[in-house]
Amino acid sequence: MRLIEPLLENYGPLLAATEAGAKRVALADNLAVGGTTVSKGVMGEAIRYAHEHQMSLDLVIAPRGGNTPYDDVEIKIMEADLLEAQQLGADGVILGALDANHRIDREALRPLVAAAGGMTMTFSTDWDAIRPQDRGGAIDWLATQGFERVLSAGDPADRLADWTATKRLTDSTGLTLVPADVAAADVAQVADALKVNFFLGTNSLDF
Repeated sequence: MRLIEPLLENYGPLLAATEAGAKRVALADNLAVGGTTVSKGVMGEAIRYAHEHQMSLDLVIAPRGGNTPYDDVEIKIMEADLLEAQQLGADGVILGALDANHRIDREALRPLVAAAGGMTMTFSTDWDAIRPQDRGGAIDWLATQGFERVLSAGDPADRLADWTATKRLTDSTGLTLVPADVAAADVAQVADALKVNFFLGTNSLDF
């Protein structure tokens, strides 16, 4: 069974997601700039609503749009948001952090991983900015830290080839590749080529 997890902007689209039969949704604000963390109030109401309708809810944790690296204050903001999400009962979180050399920012991520204890962790599409020669070490580290999924929109030059290379890495460590922003018409082809059944789509309600 193929599952498309819609990445919804704020609280409003949750009703439509329920009516469309969503079993898992992701939530962010400001999708035009890549997605930022929703407010505490939105977190609480969205988690309550999702659980009342037998849906799992993932939250994007990002203090601003744009590229990483994050500074110390931004990491503290993310840590506070993660603790809030955990307390409110979020099922999972989507986050990432790279350093200025486009490598995993391990120092930044360690306190965030600790704050996310008990929630499913998905590494964000920051993955796509990591150089191919650095990805093996990156995936090994993510696996040791308890990440379960890697989100990737793929290299625009050849998305399928890039996803295939990433999937070899995720398979070797027990993580799951989640292709992002796949058009509904292309889901079956990508699923068959990669042998994946889980996708994340921006505001997609095609289940």
